[in-house]
Amino acid sequence: MTRNDNAHGGSGPGAELPKFSVNVVPTDQLRHEELATVLNLYRRGQITPLIFGDGNKPEAAIIPFAAFVRLMKYDHAAHVHAEADFQAELSHRIQESDASGEGEAGMTVEELAESLGPLGQQWADDHRAAQQKKRHE
Repeated sequence: MTRNDNAHGGSGPGAELPKFSVNVVPTDQLRHEELATVLNLYRRGQITPLIFGDGNKPEAAIIPFAAFVRLMKYDHAAHVHAEADFQAELSHRIQESDASGEGEAGMTVEELAESLGPLGQQWADDHRAAQQKKRHE
């Protein structure tokens, strides 16, 4: 096993994590015995992940299922929060435009959503797809 003090990398969603060390098991050295040992540790309440990859680069982790569920709940909550913020901003902009009468001429709700960033772009794409599906029914 080797040490890697920058296991989380420098880009992507985890870029803001503090530095930490992990032991990386090279993929070609990962054996059934290691997996059985880790599973037995998890059954006893341990939570240390088994991290593996090649070239001292972490590529995957085996974690307890309970930890996986917590991560999924956290990601879902973060998505719901981002969606709520997006919907609030969209509503606010529509109300401001209606009140002032100065909205951009011909701007669609999809174009407005796209101006709110990646979540708005996804919303606009989903909205267009739903509208297209309605037309074809």
